[in-house]
Amino acid sequence: MTEQILQGPFLTRSQAARRARVPAAVLANRPDLLRLGGNWLQEVYFSFQFDETGVVPEVGAVVQALKGEHSDLEIADWLVRPSHLLSSSTPLGFLRSGGEVDRVIAAADRPETPVGPPDRGQRPTTGMGRPAPPQIGRPTRRRVRRVAAWQS
Repeated sequence: MTEQILQGPFLTRSQAARRARVPAAVLANRPDLLRLGGNWLQEVYFSFQFDETGVVPEVGAVVQALKGEHSDLEIADWLVRPSHLLSSSTPLGFLRSGGEVDRVIAAADRPETPVGPPDRGQRPTTGMGRPAPPQIGRPTRRRVRRVAAWQS
């Protein structure tokens, strides 16, 4: 398992509700926002999702597209990791520089080769860090071991 990156700062529910310009009770049900929370952790929201006008629309669109198949933590981690599919920029950086939302969404599930020498046994992963499906190629010849039947 690889370590996950949590990039702060984080906002409380009331702070995020003020930035999003919605009631705090509505905030938890928004499909375009990433949040972390649990039994022992106060619910918090990643501040990179907001700007002066509210929720960043491009980030919200990417989050909403990926939430069906990925957890909030997986998406947040992926958004801050460089990707060669996005010109070696992070998805967040790519969006901030005017990159296309569709290209970021497409990069999330395309195979991405890990950085490093191939002899380290690294397997390609999808953009979201899941193992890539095995490549199907030409069948290779296998040596079949034949067992001779002994006659007595």
